[in-house]
Amino acid sequence: MTTHQAVAQVDKTQRRPNYLRRELLWAIALKLVLLFSLKAAFFPQRLPAHEAALGVADRIAAPNTPALLNPSKDQP
Repeated sequence: MTTHQAVAQVDKTQRRPNYLRRELLWAIALKLVLLFSLKAAFFPQRLPAHEAALGVADRIAAPNTPALLNPSKDQP
């Protein structure tokens, strides 16, 4: 009877790492899905280089810069 218990204990210990490995893989997969969904929701796709350059040139050429619109608090 002791050999039957020893075999049963060996089976339990061999199954536990497989169960933990599966749980770990599911957790990592779920985290990756959530990470990529948050990235897609909050970070837009990148613009092509020529469109980004046009946007920068437009902001530089703008007559009203944001620094001039916000007066310093030291001045009345």
